[in-house]
Amino acid sequence: KENSEILKELGIGDQEDKEESLPFHILEVDTYPVWIGKNAKSNDKLVQMAHKEDIWLHARKVSGSHALIRMGNDKGMPPNNVILEVASYAAFNSKAKGAEVVPVIVTKKKYVRKPKGAPAGAVLVDKEEVEFVTPKKPN
Repeated sequence: KENSEILKELGIGDQEDKEESLPFHILEVDTYPVWIGKNAKSNDKLVQMAHKEDIWLHARKVSGSHALIRMGNDKGMPPNNVILEVASYAAFNSKAKGAEVVPVIVTKKKYVRKPKGAPAGAVLVDKEEVEFVTPKKPN
């Protein structure tokens, strides 16, 4: 789905002043749309709404926000600088944000699943790569 279609489903339309009612933060890194969860419940919504080819990122072995690089039907990967930038945002939005370097899981959404009965925000990752980044606050 296109971002505009998803926003319409959420009842947002074209009104930018309703950003607060979105279940996640939306930004752009080098023309790639990026979604970052706000809490465990919004992390669930983010995973639920993601396309299987989207890139999912999360600080490893600590709680924190899920981040997505929206890829649509593109089966490729975004440039490494985009992945590292969004990984640094995922690190910043985690319990490890005070660390100098944080390991961040990078995988396609199709390898991320929510087990039945799992608490909000909890997922299992079947295939992952890890990038080590310095936490950075999103612009």
